Amino acid sequence: MSILAIVGVIVSSAAMFVVLSGFSGLRNYSLEFISFVSPDLKITSVKGKSFEFTDEMNSFLNNEKISYALSYEDKALFSMNENTRIVTIRGVDQRFPQRSVDSMVYQGRWFNLESDEVVVGLGAAYDLGVSTFDVVNPIKLYAPRSGIGQVFSERDVLKSINVMASGVFSLNEELNNNLVFAELNLVKNLFDVDSQNVGSIDIYQDNISSEKVSSFFGPQFLTETKAQQNSTIYKMLNTEQLAIYLIFSLIVIVALFNMFGALMMMVIEKKDDLHTLLVLGLTKKQVSKIFFYHGGLISIAGCIIGLVLGVLLIFLQQTFSLFMISPTLAYPVVLELENFLTVLFTVCTLGGVASTVVYFYVKKNIEQISQK
Repeated sequence: MSILAIVGVIVSSAAMFVVLSGFSGLRNYSLEFISFVSPDLKITSVKGKSFEFTDEMNSFLNNEKISYALSYEDKALFSMNENTRIVTIRGVDQRFPQRSVDSMVYQGRWFNLESDEVVVGLGAAYDLGVSTFDVVNPIKLYAPRSGIGQVFSERDVLKSINVMASGVFSLNEELNNNLVFAELNLVKNLFDVDSQNVGSIDIYQDNISSEKVSSFFGPQFLTETKAQQNSTIYKMLNTEQLAIYLIFSLIVIVALFNMFGALMMMVIEKKDDLHTLLVLGLTKKQVSKIFFYHGGLISIAGCIIGLVLGVLLIFLQQTFSLFMISPTLAYPVVLELENFLTVLFTVCTLGGVASTVVYFYVKKNIEQISQK
């Protein structure tokens, strides 16, 4: 019974660690793509879609040696070959990080600053029939025209420009379907934004102090970290991680029920030995501790062995790519101390609870058990 109990703890501990490590790998894999388009800090105006980028702002960023880029984004109608879709057009300037460009571009190249070119997401390109460098069938971008006055035709309502797709990018399904990159001035011209205005200042620097930046820009501006920019995705990932943890905690509890049952069977099986120990002078508390320590030993030893097996499986996956998502992409896994400690704490705590229940049961009923 003890062997079966410890095997159950080993398997459940290893499974919990492997699944948490796999989810951490998927989480990092997903957030890695987001980091290509989400700056470390994003500064936007509290009021309005754009604000004036002043010389004072430029001097502060340069004096602090902060790596930044300017951008503006808004919704527009994307039309090609009578296929249309509402997309987000993001205009970026020449300071947009090259590492992000190299990581995103799936086909073709990044747009030229001097040309009316865009880079389209893989999903949108497939659905709308977009081909790179297709000068015969230009892409039309429509945006609401600013101002007031009488409307006689669609030109009085919508402003349009013709562009060509120079490349296709691939990040994740949502961005691939709804995001289009273009040169900043082209986008500002489409939405009739003043040449001195920008939609946001994007800071690409890991060690930047958000407090220092926000104190300079003041309450009129919103300074968001990468997590705040993608709060919905982070909340979703945290919720999924909690759900996975709770599910596998239940599996651990089921395994510890086996340990609880094994301890109770031992109590009944060893009733003669318990009577002998009482006759020899041991107290009820001392006899009860034997089963408490036995349960604790099963929990700790099983958990440690399970964690060692789990670490070994994760190491083999990282080294030899045993499980593949696609022919070229191995299932991402990450060895994290947090997951190791989470499993260790969970199994040992629940094992301690089960052992404590047996301890009090034996202490309370030892005389009746030993006399049966």
